[in-house]
This record gives sequence, structure tokens and C-alpha cells, in this order.
Amino acid sequence: MKTRSQDILHGPEWANVRALYKAGGYTDKELKRPVIGIVSSFNTICPGHVIFRQMTQRVREGIQAAGGMPVEFGTIGACDGIAMGHKGMRYILPTREMIANDIEAMAQAHRLDGLVLLGACDKIVPGMLMAAVRLNLPAVLVNGGPSLPGRMKENNPYGGEYIDHSIIQQSEGALKAGLIDEEQFAWIEDHAVPTIGSCAMLGTANTMGCLAEAMGLMLPGTATIPAVYSQRLAAAYQSGTAVMELVKQNLCPRDIITKQALSNAVRVNSAIGGSTNAVLHLLAVAYEAGVDFSVFEIGEICKDIPHMTPMIPAGKYTLLDFYEAGGIPAMMKELEPFLAMEQKTCTGKTLRDNLLHAKKYNGEVIRSLEDPVHRRAGIGILKGNLAPEGAVTKPSAIPDEALYFSGPAKIYEGEEEALAGIRAGQVQAGQVLVIRNEGPKGGPGMPEMYKAMKLLVGMDLGGKVCVVTDGRFSGSNNGCFVGHICPEAAEDGPIAYLQDGDIITVDVQSGLIEAPEVNFEKRRADSPYQYRRQVNGYLYQYAKNVKNASHGAVIPVCEETETTALIPFR
Repeated sequence: MKTRSQDILHGPEWANVRALYKAGGYTDKELKRPVIGIVSSFNTICPGHVIFRQMTQRVREGIQAAGGMPVEFGTIGACDGIAMGHKGMRYILPTREMIANDIEAMAQAHRLDGLVLLGACDKIVPGMLMAAVRLNLPAVLVNGGPSLPGRMKENNPYGGEYIDHSIIQQSEGALKAGLIDEEQFAWIEDHAVPTIGSCAMLGTANTMGCLAEAMGLMLPGTATIPAVYSQRLAAAYQSGTAVMELVKQNLCPRDIITKQALSNAVRVNSAIGGSTNAVLHLLAVAYEAGVDFSVFEIGEICKDIPHMTPMIPAGKYTLLDFYEAGGIPAMMKELEPFLAMEQKTCTGKTLRDNLLHAKKYNGEVIRSLEDPVHRRAGIGILKGNLAPEGAVTKPSAIPDEALYFSGPAKIYEGEEEALAGIRAGQVQAGQVLVIRNEGPKGGPGMPEMYKAMKLLVGMDLGGKVCVVTDGRFSGSNNGCFVGHICPEAAEDGPIAYLQDGDIITVDVQSGLIEAPEVNFEKRRADSPYQYRRQVNGYLYQYAKNVKNASHGAVIPVCEETETTALIPFR
């Protein structure tokens, strides 16, 4: 089998390359095998990534057993939870592009033949998916798995017996409102996150792991295995053997991640009630794959798929419950009438073949199409004079009484100002809290308005105040919220011209977001928007080049024309 690594490993003219590998302990026999990169985001900052030191060893063993030569390298993996609510959050979404670029550079510089990608947490998995389809080398992704949840049976705000990291910020609001005391607050801090792994609820980290599996680039049933379970190491080994089979078949990511596979992922995300951030990431993966896919198509696809799994923050269950109920294979089996079943996957088989033996073990955790948690979709795309290029919301996490919300605007120029206003009691029930200049360009970096929403929920205002922003939200947020307003304020979008007291109407079920009485063109002509943050370093380059949220917040990687289709590297 001729592989591209042999272009620089065969013949006397490439003795210098072989010598460098031999300096690292590789043998002549190994240098005749396909060279497979093991990409890991291991670090000891983010608890979702600690497991990768063990997992990379198991992947290495799987590759070797299947006849490959494994080589390892690392990439960054920042923790959203640690970066939340301060200037560091502006760097989190931009790391997605950094990760994709890192992997591209290493794979191309060393003519690797395939990749096993080990990532966890919010931007790492999508960054790796983007790299996989950009390079189009045989690849398998394996995530680090969710943490086990904490247990709190009494006064559990989610209604079950489990809690996770997201309860902590919500509890700050409850502490401020006098609903819990300092001792209870300290207990929650100490018991909410009992193990390593990505956060135990259905945040962006676990959402993207689930969607990578749904798209076929992760082995079936592996996305939801808890980080501390031995099966997680077995999945790493199996991923190492699987990539070698893909190399033999020359089955590449663009054969797997097609428009139909992306549509499958959108449907799964709606059914599980996944993160709003998935919209950004699926659009970015589509862009890198050369697939024409729009935010409004996502909205249309979602409409047919009800919310079927009540996981935190939209229910009482966790990823542990979902895993034990059958995970993504069981959910996809329920959705079979809506899915493109002939899609190829990283097993070398079709989705239909992969799901032949899928079983559901708990009908309360994974509901049926006939008996969903909510008839409404898990994700909604809105449009109107406030967001002519679209906005994103999460109907599954919005209280019934707040699905239609109309009220006067309370404007804040950024997250810090909004948090100070909420903590000072400036935000009242019935208002629409507008946080602007937090988009990809204006933030820059499109930080999450996680803390603002959590504080409001903890103060019992989650369904009584609607938060509207050109920033984004965490997958763990619940309450009434709309993010990804496009165009953003920094693009001179309508949100820049809202004023305190303007009536804003959000009609989730009709897909509408409007300020019906505002003439935005007149305001723009009368007083052009001036607000802009001064930034330097990487964020300067990011703000200068990034597209808006309805285009996936991507940084273009080729010259754009109407007929542009990215050409994969080979």
C-alpha cells in the first residue's frame, strides 16, 4: 500500500528523514508502515483533558497492533469553565481555529497518513473536526468522556438527584437572593464535580462529542462513556485499530462528513436538546468540508425533530443516565425515519449497519418521537428586523411561559457591565436584557453570556427576563435567551441602535425576533454606532478576519467566490 509518508521515507535521497526518526527510536521496519498522528489536547488545567495521557498510550497500542507507526503531538485545550466571566473567555472560541491550524501544520509538515484526534470540551472537538475535513486524511476522533455527576437529592433545582458544575454559578444567584446560605453554597462547590471529565450535563463539550459520533467520525457508542470508566481506554485502543482500516480503504473525512451527515447531526442535536454552540461549530465544519450549509437550513431541519431527552439543563438527567440508556446509537435508532441511513462512517460501514443492534434501556431518558419531552425542537433559529441574518435560541431550555416574550430593552455595552447591573439589582422582571458588542468581531472572540444567565436563573428571573445578545451562551444555560444576533453590533447591525425602553418581541415558536416600533435605518443615519474595543495580539488578527456567527465565526482559509469549494490537502 503506497502512502504519502513514503514520499519522504523511501530511497537514498530521504535518508536524512529516516535518520531523524531513528534518532527517536523508530526502526526500519516501522518506517515502512503508514505513519499515523495521534493528536492530543492533554493538559492538567482542564479536567476534561487529564485522561488523555492514558488514552494516547492505548491509541498507540491499537495503531501498532493494526500495522501502523504512531507518532504523537499535542495541541492546546482551554477550559471554558475556568475562562468564564473574565477577559479570558474572549480567547476560547478563537482557540478553535488555532487547533485546526496546529493540526494542519503538523500533518502537512510531516506528511502523515492518518490521524487519531483526542479532544474534549467545547472548542477542542470542533477544532479537530475542522482540521480533519480540511486535511481529508483518514481520521477517527475519540473524546475524553463526561465526568460523573455530583449527587444532591434535597432541594435539587433540576428536579432529580444529580448535579454538575453548572449549578455553582446558578447557586451564586440563589445565595445573593437569600435562597441558600453560605454553608450550602460551599457544599455545592465541593461536591458538584467529583471526577475528571467534561462537565456531566449536556453542555457544548458533550454535545459536540455526541454530534461527532452522529456524523460518523467517532466509533458508535463511545461519545458518552464516562471519563473514569475502563471502556474509555478500550475505545481509545479500538480507535487506533479503526484508523488503520480507514487508511487501507482510503476512506476519508469528506467521504463521511457530507451534507447528509451534517443534517443527521442537526437532527440529533435537536432531539437531545444540545448546545446552541453546535450551530456555530456545524457551520464551521461544513465550511471546511466545502459543504453549502446555512443557519436557516439548520432551523428548517430542526423543526421536524422534537426534544426527546431531558438532560441538564433542560431536565433532570445527566450524560451518565444517557450513556446507561443507550447513548447516541439508541437515540439515532429512535430518529431512524428522519436520518440519512446510508452514510458511511469511520467503522467502514454505513450508519444503518452500525445501528442494527442499537438498544434503548430507559424510555424516560430517551423518549420516543410519539412521546417527546417537548413537541418543540431543541434548537431554534430566529429572524426579524433585529436579526436579519439570524439568531439562535434553545426552545428546549426555555420555560413554557417565556416562549413568547415582549418587554422594554435594558441595554448594556458588554458582559462586565451587564454582570454589574444584575448584581446591583438594576434588571427587573419583564425586561429584555440586551448585551451587545460581544460578537466574534466586537468581543472580540464571542464570549459566552453564561454568568449573566445563570445569575438571573439563580435569582428566580430566568423566565421573567429575556437575555438578547450578539454574543453566545453556554450549553449549560437555561431560561429565556437569544444569542448569535447577526449582524452583530461591531458590523453595524441593528442591535447597535437599540435604546433603553425599546420594545423587543421574541416569539420562539414563530421564529421571530423584532423591535417592531424601531426604524433602524433612521437611527443609523442620525447617529452612527461608535463603540469599539481596543485589542492587540491574536485577538486583533481574529477580529480583523473572522466572519459573523451565521457563517460559523470562521476565519476564511481560501479566496472566496460564489463557487468556492475547499480543496482538501493530499
